[in-house]
Amino acid sequence: MSGVKEKAPIDLMEPQWRVSGSDYVTALAWSPDGSTVAAASASGPILALAGETGQVVHELPGHGMGTLALGWSRDGRWLASGGQDGKARVWDARTGVETLALDGGSGWVEHVAWSPCTNQLATAAGKFVRLWKDDGELIQAHDDHASTVTGLVWLRNGSERATACYGGVKLWRIGRNAPEKYFQWKGAFLSLSLSPNDKHLAAGCQDASLFVWNVKTAKNVGMSGYPGKIGLLDWNDSSRYLASGAGKEAVLWDFSGAGPANREPLVLSHHVDRIADLKFHPQQDILATAGEDGMLILWYIPEGGMKALCILKSQLSRLAWNPQGVSLAVGTAEGDICQFVND
Repeated sequence: MSGVKEKAPIDLMEPQWRVSGSDYVTALAWSPDGSTVAAASASGPILALAGETGQVVHELPGHGMGTLALGWSRDGRWLASGGQDGKARVWDARTGVETLALDGGSGWVEHVAWSPCTNQLATAAGKFVRLWKDDGELIQAHDDHASTVTGLVWLRNGSERATACYGGVKLWRIGRNAPEKYFQWKGAFLSLSLSPNDKHLAAGCQDASLFVWNVKTAKNVGMSGYPGKIGLLDWNDSSRYLASGAGKEAVLWDFSGAGPANREPLVLSHHVDRIADLKFHPQQDILATAGEDGMLILWYIPEGGMKALCILKSQLSRLAWNPQGVSLAVGTAEGDICQFVND
């Protein structure tokens, strides 16, 4: 793996706004129009904050035993959350009122994902994956996974979903009980990410390896050499680059042309502690990384230049670009939510 050196000075910035939450920030999610960012905490409460000012729009009780996941419906009307109480809850974004409490089927609801085409909600809890209408009607259930589901994503067509667990990745079509495709691998997957063009499914493994499947052909490529398990994955908007995180470094694979086979990745090194989250800019080839060292760094791809936006005293836990890419929300281990402007 080839390293990338710093090409720009560190440019520290103060956040545009900062709000103190109740506990460790476990999830951040922007509404589709960028007007509101939701922040979930390990103790349960969820804050809905105005994107421009940080003003509290709603303070939701969330999940009593801890909130784990957040997701906005495509029209921004509903905010879904998943938690350790075994429920997926749906909140009216206008009023802050809870409208649905859905039984996930197991102990923790770790994943919630709205269809990109309809207001259908998929949830994953333990071995149980369920699909719901926005009125709470259960459409479909896939309760036969071999182990805990560690990844849940929709394809852009809105009729298929992919799930990851020990043993492989399955592709499910609405209305069919058996998987449409099954990409098998004897290993434990921790993360799952679909390229924006629906061409590739990437899965990070417990054994410090990464596998990527072509959705149509099922051909796969494996990458190894990581310092630890791979829990962080994200694609850039053009589907050319896949960013992965394990330990203190972000590793970038190029899927242009013949793909990453026999091609050295870019290794982005500057953090002095574990990277807690990473996300690509929604329109540009800029990767943001948030570290437990308190650093928020922007990496400019493919040049490899970098700019550190901040060094906070607290560990960073989550980050999220707003849909327009003009700002970044960051959550900390102490419960703070900050916004930085991308200039």
